[in-house]
Amino acid sequence: MASLTFLGTGDPLNEERAQTALAVPVGGDDLLLLDTSSGTILLRQLAAAEIALAEIRHILISHRHFDHVGGLAPLLVALVPAPAASVTIYALPETLQATRQLLTLTIPGLEEWLGERLRWQALTAEHPLSIGDATITPFTVEHGIECAGICLDRAGKRLVFSADTHPCPNLRRWANHADLLIHEAYSLDAEAPMAHRFGHSTAADAGRVAHTAAAQRLILTHFRSTAHVNPAALAAEATAFYGGPTELAIDLAQIDY
Repeated sequence: MASLTFLGTGDPLNEERAQTALAVPVGGDDLLLLDTSSGTILLRQLAAAEIALAEIRHILISHRHFDHVGGLAPLLVALVPAPAASVTIYALPETLQATRQLLTLTIPGLEEWLGERLRWQALTAEHPLSIGDATITPFTVEHGIECAGICLDRAGKRLVFSADTHPCPNLRRWANHADLLIHEAYSLDAEAPMAHRFGHSTAADAGRVAHTAAAQRLILTHFRSTAHVNPAALAAEATAFYGGPTELAIDLAQIDY
């Protein structure tokens, strides 16, 4: 059985939730972070989840929007005084370059402070990578900028994370027979033109992907605030198109799959 912890499940402007970050075990005491939320809120969420900073050995950034990469800088600064901490950061090439440039501009000297404890690795779409005892395969999705969905195979289970995307064939292909599909849900289908224009998916889109891919379980995430959309309505709409188990991601929830 595999597991993960949702550290953040909100969209960039959702004050009710932290922004996107997931902690996934990859063997031993090591953790992989998928995205890093929007800022110092990541450190608060890690503390609330009782995750020690030194456990985080791998960080994979799906894309360079601030609600996915904004917590990287404070996390790395927090690792500096922890001599046992070391981390490798993975991303597609443009994302990796932009992330390093941002750190250089905003925290000059950070890479020198961490030295060999900080490593960078560019990903190649659809080329699998071994991290701990997991196999990670990034694949491109459609969000208006370079963005990677993630297929993670571990312990005989397959997790697929959509990242931010409007509906695209590549996501449907990689979600095929996933044990767990974690899919963003920006809005109900009535607002599909706006969602797609911003590079996002509706709950119905998520349900269609899960149904077409015959995924075993669907969890919706990346929610706008309740002032804009009712999460329960998102779940109901996705279920209508999917028919399988559909859940709403919750900050700090740990799930097995």
